[in-house]
Amino acid sequence: MHSNGGPGAAPKKPESALSKLFGWITGKKAKPETKQPFRSGGGSRPDYKEREPRAERPDRPRREDRPPKADPVPQEIVSPKLYVGNLAYEAAESDLFDLFSKVGHVKNVEVAMDRHANRSKGFGFVEMESLETAKEAAAKLNRTDFMGRQIVVSGAKVDKRPSQGSPRDVDPTSHEHQPETGSNPDATA
Repeated sequence: MHSNGGPGAAPKKPESALSKLFGWITGKKAKPETKQPFRSGGGSRPDYKEREPRAERPDRPRREDRPPKADPVPQEIVSPKLYVGNLAYEAAESDLFDLFSKVGHVKNVEVAMDRHANRSKGFGFVEMESLETAKEAAAKLNRTDFMGRQIVVSGAKVDKRPSQGSPRDVDPTSHEHQPETGSNPDATA
């Protein structure tokens, strides 16, 4: 129990101007409102019910009895570009370059970055020199421990959409993509 004015007592709230005025008119001092803390089971809330423990679902086996999830099917390696997943967020492009250069010549390394958080998204891409070195790197490094996590190395998905270069990609000095004009004066468009 706390005593009034003791070190554990709550500080007193200043009286409002309305309660001071009321006290001055009536000659009585207004009693400050005290809030009672919510106590479960004390009957302070008549609609309150104790929560029953969650019943197990009969249609689903317990978590311990379930088989582990199947490993995702690795993407077939059809190009020298590899997908590297389950990377540690601290992994940098230089770390990946060092790891994959032990297997063969590395052309390019990219780690996907979250612009807002300014950290890795947990996956990246490594482009090897040839298809053979890419297959060898995937075979050697898939499911190996790297920076405290078991990385997944598989083929990067190939974009099957037809490439449509933007007008900025066209070399203005090149005559390959410019329409023919004036080459045949007899031809009409």
